[in-house]
Amino acid sequence: MAFINSFGHEFTLPEGKIYLDSATMGKMPVSSLDKMISYFREVNGAAVRSVSQEVSVALKVLESSRKDVMDFFNIKESHVSFFPTREIALTNALFSLENMKERKIISSILEEHSMLAPAIRTHSTFGTELDYLSIDDEHDLIPSLQEKINNVGDIVLLSSLTVTNGVKRNWEEINKLCKETGSIFILDISQTIGHQEIDLSKASPDLVLSSGCMGALGPQGTAFQIASPEMYEKMDPLLVGNGSVIALEENLYILEKSDSRFEPGIINVPGITALANSLKVLADIGLEKIAKHEKKLEETLRSELRNIPSITLMETEGLDTGSIISFGCDKFEAHDVAIILEDMRNIVLRSGALCSHLFMYELEYNDLVRISTHLYNTEEEIAIFLETLGKVMSS
Repeated sequence: MAFINSFGHEFTLPEGKIYLDSATMGKMPVSSLDKMISYFREVNGAAVRSVSQEVSVALKVLESSRKDVMDFFNIKESHVSFFPTREIALTNALFSLENMKERKIISSILEEHSMLAPAIRTHSTFGTELDYLSIDDEHDLIPSLQEKINNVGDIVLLSSLTVTNGVKRNWEEINKLCKETGSIFILDISQTIGHQEIDLSKASPDLVLSSGCMGALGPQGTAFQIASPEMYEKMDPLLVGNGSVIALEENLYILEKSDSRFEPGIINVPGITALANSLKVLADIGLEKIAKHEKKLEETLRSELRNIPSITLMETEGLDTGSIISFGCDKFEAHDVAIILEDMRNIVLRSGALCSHLFMYELEYNDLVRISTHLYNTEEEIAIFLETLGKVMSS
């Protein structure tokens, strides 16, 4: 099979397919796939406690990959831990903090279920208060947040780029506010990582979460969290077992002191090595170059989509946006649009409620079409997509 070549790298995306759904899952560099295959062929060991050579090599590979993630974000003292999914990481984080009954979680209706469902579960379990920012609050986000934060220890739970309508948030300013008010800032960067540079050396939220298979272009099952030293000490992991435990008595267990204390069970080391490789690929290409390329695609998409009949962009004037665009359609259901475009020109989109029901309740549409690009998308692909969509809407 021939794969798409972009910026000097091959990606696991067949030629002829126009893939515009990186917000659901990005396409890996072929070199990352090769990393996984090499691991299974040459190591194929589990990172657990043992004295075997196989296990020793697996542990070394894991710690080397952990360091690669830290280098990507330019961090030294923060703690990096790996999880199967970011939903597990977030649930573990919320259930690992003390006094959750006295805290409040502040999030937004623009967030998806991966963020909001764990928060709602925390509310139903501990009685933690929930408070949501509206679409209008995004215009004056810092004052809106400041008004909602009541007590030290309240939790601000937001993404750096919303999957609903591509709103780009100034997370550094949010982080500054949280430091000033003594609140906890949990930031999801799944849709920003790989699209632009994220330097956590100067300012870092208490907890940074990311799926590994979206913007980071790693494989599925490779989510991670980056905990500040202070947050790391506050959290008593909910999920424990296997490698996270160093001693156990009848009524007591003692956890590892290293980053693996948040990693119960046998974790996905081959996938993590692929994730580390994908981050190196992104860094070698240059995040600034990728951001510039994607901004050009975004500007073309937004400009042309406004002129296509029966299409309404989900955008709010005055807000900074990223490489996620969604629109409602007056002529067809969203799933029909996606099916037609894939049948006509092998164009892959996301359609439906976008795992964001609180956002959908605010709209006149029952479903949306979402476009999300990455570095492997080209101007030619965007032109084909716009031409095909225009024909469908004009037919």
